[in-house]
Amino acid sequence: MNEEEYRLKLREWIRNNAPESLKGRKILFETVEFDDYNELRSWQRKLADAGYLGITWPKEYGGQGLDPIYEVIAYEEFIRAGLPYGRSLGSIGLMVVAPAILKHGNEEQKRKYLPRILRAEDIWCQGFSEPQAGSDLASATTRAEDKGDYFLVNGQKIWSSYAHIADYMILLARTGEDKYKGLTMFILNMKQEGIKVSPINQLTGKSDFNTVYFNNAKVPKENIIGNVGDGWKVAMTVLNHERFMLGVTMLFTSKIALESLRGVKEREELEDEVEGLEAFYRRILVKLRRGEDIDVEGSMLKLLASELLQRIYEIAVTNYDLETVMKEKWYLGMLASRGRTIAGGTSEILRNVVGERALKLPK
Repeated sequence: MNEEEYRLKLREWIRNNAPESLKGRKILFETVEFDDYNELRSWQRKLADAGYLGITWPKEYGGQGLDPIYEVIAYEEFIRAGLPYGRSLGSIGLMVVAPAILKHGNEEQKRKYLPRILRAEDIWCQGFSEPQAGSDLASATTRAEDKGDYFLVNGQKIWSSYAHIADYMILLARTGEDKYKGLTMFILNMKQEGIKVSPINQLTGKSDFNTVYFNNAKVPKENIIGNVGDGWKVAMTVLNHERFMLGVTMLFTSKIALESLRGVKEREELEDEVEGLEAFYRRILVKLRRGEDIDVEGSMLKLLASELLQRIYEIAVTNYDLETVMKEKWYLGMLASRGRTIAGGTSEILRNVVGERALKLPK
């Protein structure tokens, strides 16, 4: 099946299967309230059963074994339809954990965790950032102490989405003193003693982020992803994939938001920016089809798309009357967009990535 045939087939499937209750709920891929979790879980399973999740994964782990371009097409079509995809209840498992396990995990981990991630049978959270180690992630101090058959984890993580309902966490912890080689990536069972989760109140009124405290939480050695000391390498795999997919999502979210932005003088300029960014995105797809590395381009896409999305919402709430601005999609969109230039790497960090890796500028 070629790309256009795949796209048309997917559009038909969406028309016939998308629940009305979910349409338009994800204009800025915001999470929804607790009562909707079962509905989101059911939706993810429906997508997985239809073959529209795990599109690039090997078939032996529940995937479809297709080229990455087909996953990008799926993102485009579900975003256009206003439906949750990728950035939903199972997003950490799909976007963060699965790429790490597929590239660095052992066979037992792949067979145990990947099929359950696909169908949202397990919910995952991410334990990377700390109060003093956000942009400088390699300064993480949460420590995993080797006790023979297991590690004991002590410390604190912050900004952990879904930690309040998660079954597992992908955890970056310090096992040695070297800034980079002293980090190891673990799979941590969240349903154990020694873990405290505290929700963080957000500007949007939601509490999707959490602070997680560890007090002698236990991780068996078979739950190391890769080897001891490979944590930074695994983290880079995760972040590179996440940044590109965040960029794709925010580019098409910007297009949707701009379609609703009427009667403002900046509209033509914003349309030009969207068209230019989409042209850049299409160039990335050419490299993706060739199997070439797109890590730097993915960072650029995330950087540009997040700042564009932020401007669209700022212009909307600045120019519209109060009645329009108080519609949920605008005021919540504006508030939530502030974090899109932070999540997955701040704009400052991504400019450093582009400067150092693409332009070969000194650090």
